[in-house]
Amino acid sequence: MRTRVALLLAVATGLASAGLTASSAAPNDQVNLKLQRLLDLDGGVHAVPPEEAALLRRIERFRCRTSGAPSPSLDISCNTRRLNQHFGPDNEIAIAVDPEDPDHLLAGSNDYFYRFNNRTGERLANTPTGFFTSFDGGRTWLDGQIPFGRNNQAGDPAPAFDAKHDVALMASLDFLRDPVGGVAANGHVTVSRSTDGGRHWSEPVQVMRGRGADTSETQVFWDKEWLAVDNNPDSPYYGRAYLTATRFFGGPVYRESPIYLSYSDDGGRTWTRPKVISGSHPTCTFQSSGGGTECDEDQYSIPEVASDGTVYVHFINAQNESEWEVGLDFDSTLMVVTSHNGGRSFSDPVPAVQLEDGLSDMPYQFLGRQTIWGHQFRWVPYGNISVDPDDPDELVIVFADRGRPNPRATEECFFTLPGEPPRYDPCRAGPGLDTDVYMVSSHNGARSWSARTTIDGSAGSAWFPWADHGPDGTLAVGYDEDLERAPADHFNHYLWVEGGGSEALLPDTSDRNREATENPDISVTHWAGQYVPRPEWPRICGPEGYRDPPVANAEGKDCNVFLGDYTGLAWGSDGSLNVVWTGLNRWATSPQLDIYTGRRHDGYVQDAMFFRQ
Repeated sequence: MRTRVALLLAVATGLASAGLTASSAAPNDQVNLKLQRLLDLDGGVHAVPPEEAALLRRIERFRCRTSGAPSPSLDISCNTRRLNQHFGPDNEIAIAVDPEDPDHLLAGSNDYFYRFNNRTGERLANTPTGFFTSFDGGRTWLDGQIPFGRNNQAGDPAPAFDAKHDVALMASLDFLRDPVGGVAANGHVTVSRSTDGGRHWSEPVQVMRGRGADTSETQVFWDKEWLAVDNNPDSPYYGRAYLTATRFFGGPVYRESPIYLSYSDDGGRTWTRPKVISGSHPTCTFQSSGGGTECDEDQYSIPEVASDGTVYVHFINAQNESEWEVGLDFDSTLMVVTSHNGGRSFSDPVPAVQLEDGLSDMPYQFLGRQTIWGHQFRWVPYGNISVDPDDPDELVIVFADRGRPNPRATEECFFTLPGEPPRYDPCRAGPGLDTDVYMVSSHNGARSWSARTTIDGSAGSAWFPWADHGPDGTLAVGYDEDLERAPADHFNHYLWVEGGGSEALLPDTSDRNREATENPDISVTHWAGQYVPRPEWPRICGPEGYRDPPVANAEGKDCNVFLGDYTGLAWGSDGSLNVVWTGLNRWATSPQLDIYTGRRHDGYVQDAMFFRQ
């Protein structure tokens, strides 16, 4: 299987891969074994066992509240010991604003519920899609969980409001994961509805149906869904909700991953049959299976609806061989497809910008995913697409990459990925690497695009940008950024507003448990040492990830391997600006036994942070 697609497939199983979600938070080993037996490796997959299903219902019923000032920032996740939520992470945080009430906010996250068996060393977790609902502009929040579908894992939250049908919507993944062998199966996409503004949620509606386990060559696994709603009363498609996702096909033998779309006209109750929209283009020359120029090796689709009802969908494609600096480098192209008839048909894709994210362009973490130099967390370059509310032809795409090819790359270097510890950089991409936030724009409805320009140009690397246009057309972008050149130990989340520059969104240090900066490398949950044999620690941690002497008392737990793949930002109709991101500024101790120290494992918690201005 080609290396680039192996990385994409690792993303496709998302939190299920490599132990990042340790799966069922079952109370005993017997339940784990029962679940394992339900995953037949020939692709036949059955239901969650009754013992675990009861636990899932407890998680779904969990509710708590937070309150405080949303400036400088507010942790909206509940740090309670109920169901171990004092250290449970929230990441991949997204936010939406009610178009009819700018004080009504809805956010979502991957919300982990952990348990540990310290006798066996097992890490057990369920990851529902968490929701955060506020009715007062982010001063108070209700924190809860979207109901699970038919399986035991969820995540990849995509919140939205439907003004015509007066409902809140949350799209999510829905899959089953074996906690022992790491097998993921039943990769569906679902949407839940709330008719009371986000306090209570319906059982999810299955929109895109997967099949089989990832050991099956006929597996279908849906991933990275996103949701957008046409909330303009003057649009001919007012009230139509659009859902996109990537359809990975092939399990262990990758075949394709095109982008599909489905839409709903009744507030998310029913949905059209999903259809492929990623089309074909002369630059899509590399074909893992089949022939022609079909653009079917894609990921990270984001739909956006313009004021006149035009639907734009952007995604990355990895088939443009002419732009690969070395053979099989698989640099991605950001592409956009357009629909002028409410999603019934789409144009062929238009390349918007060529990325520098190929196999040779970035260093790696020990799990085999690209990362920012000096860190170990998973990195992806994509951001999102945003349209000016006053002009349906004015669009912007934001993203973050290295900006130029790696001059040290060779034809063979990435065949040894991820490389050897402690460097994990077989193509020597890391030293001096500085990833920046860029944007490209279109002034003619995505038919052509400008050259890239820099939004962030500081000394530290930046990642995970998210953009939105305000009611007057002002563009804002949020992103994470290292505070110094690599090796960097701290970052902050930054807000850039067109015409006003950028500012750091700092944690509220009046809380004595919080530090003034975010700490990307020392994690109470996603620490590298728990995934490797003891003799491989600490060299497994990668360049500058391990300190001698250790930072604080962090021996055995440096190298955070995952903090999500995106952040969030949304304007309100009154000009309020709402920003969410994953913070790592609060120290906590978990019940997990750290095999390297013999003590309970501690580190920084991945909290759901919120800022409003």
